[in-house]
Amino acid sequence: MFQKGVRESMNRVPDLLQPILTWLTGKPLKESEKSYFFPKTADIAITPLIGILAIQILASLAEWDTPAAWPIIFALWIVLVGILRKLQVTHLHHAIHNRLFYSTALNNVYAKLIPSIIFVQNGREYKKEHLAHHNADIFTTKQDADAAFLAQLGFIPGRTRKELWQTLWITVLSPAFHALFLQARLKSILIQKKSYELALAWTMVGVHLVLAFLLGLKAYLIAVFIPMTILYHISALLQFLTEHAWDVAGSAPTDWDAYAARCWGRFCGELYPKRSGNGLIGTLRHTAQIAMWSVRMLIVHAPVRLGCLVSDLPAHDWHHLAHLAGQNSRHWPRSLYLRQAAIACGDRPGFAKRELWGISNMIEHQFRWLESAQPAPSRSAGKTPATHADQQLLVAAE
Repeated sequence: MFQKGVRESMNRVPDLLQPILTWLTGKPLKESEKSYFFPKTADIAITPLIGILAIQILASLAEWDTPAAWPIIFALWIVLVGILRKLQVTHLHHAIHNRLFYSTALNNVYAKLIPSIIFVQNGREYKKEHLAHHNADIFTTKQDADAAFLAQLGFIPGRTRKELWQTLWITVLSPAFHALFLQARLKSILIQKKSYELALAWTMVGVHLVLAFLLGLKAYLIAVFIPMTILYHISALLQFLTEHAWDVAGSAPTDWDAYAARCWGRFCGELYPKRSGNGLIGTLRHTAQIAMWSVRMLIVHAPVRLGCLVSDLPAHDWHHLAHLAGQNSRHWPRSLYLRQAAIACGDRPGFAKRELWGISNMIEHQFRWLESAQPAPSRSAGKTPATHADQQLLVAAE
């Protein structure tokens, strides 16, 4: 299911569009490509403002009694969900790694305040579980909180792909799943010992009640509740499900190669069509293929990039393995380009051989992995996932 040469097949697209394709796919065409990305400070400031603007426009569209409003609503839902996810899986994620701001104090403040504002797992729990996730003795096993979450939903080794696909659809459409997910979020943030975080969280509950009163129930549901709960949960599920080779029934990776094998790049796109045939018929056929490719990039892959695999998530394998390439995860805003640079410089982490393209392919690859994975005996006591020097290197990189 891994594919090579997908981004390279797009070299026939005009140069003017290449930066757009780099953002959309999450992968530069080549190492020498000029880097385009928001300065980190601007990104942190602009992201919530875009979310607020999306809510305002959605609230206005909710009053339109016309079918013409719904395509715009769907598009803005994707944008808003992507903003909410970015606040957690990018900004909050790097804050708990002490990589969002240069100041440790600011990272700590951000990690405590943002969860109370968007109702996600509180910073202390998130930090504890996520840093444990990076531990090679826990990574992707049943002790890994992310793996355990997916296992509870039924995504476990030994099940057939058909069963796993059925589980996915049932989960996405299940009111019980969304209710339990929301309950876990609220419980984590509304029942805390820290008074100022708890006060902010309950203040936000009050803000939501005021919004529901001022906007009306219909507008509130469309502008706030649906994207913040149901769509957020679907985005989170798809992101977690395709993130790593989860192996809850097996053992931890035994060395860095085994650790790297459970990481991969996830990119949004597909092979650019090759021309086949000459003459007018060949030209018309190729033009139609390009048109279909363009439509799929816009209506299939772009929404996934906007609403699910946001920001640096396509290169999440780089986040785990940057140190193997002699790079530092502190430079995460440039991770898409640094990953490509690592490939061009010998590719010690093996990035190029582990690339998944398209959300359906990502899911199918995960399900094939789970279908073929078998319970493994625990690692022998004398075997360690890495040398002491490797462990020290990982600590320094993270």
